[in-house]
Amino acid sequence: MKFPTLTRLPNNRRFNIEPRYYDPVKEDIEERTSRIKQEISQVRKEGRSDYSSGIAGSFSRRANYTKNANILQMIILISLIVFIGGYLLYGNDIFYIFVLIVPIYFFIRIRKYSKRR
Repeated sequence: MKFPTLTRLPNNRRFNIEPRYYDPVKEDIEERTSRIKQEISQVRKEGRSDYSSGIAGSFSRRANYTKNANILQMIILISLIVFIGGYLLYGNDIFYIFVLIVPIYFFIRIRKYSKRR
């Protein structure tokens, strides 16, 4: 509770400033998006469709790369499962079988690749 006084006491002054942040990444993104929007509007005015063909090409390349990566991951997974199962069934002999099979597999892959070119 505050007691009444004849004199006026000053209130505490608060330092109230809102900081301005400089975010170079955000500024760069805004600059790029404005430039791209400007280019797209120019393309639409001229009636060209070069942009869409370039975009479609990059997506098809990415899809092809991920398809090859998925196949490679599947081959590695299957070979590990076979290796572990073979080790449990046959013991150390599975090491020698893999030492024979892996070079043959790579030889066939390299031969297929060289025939395509």
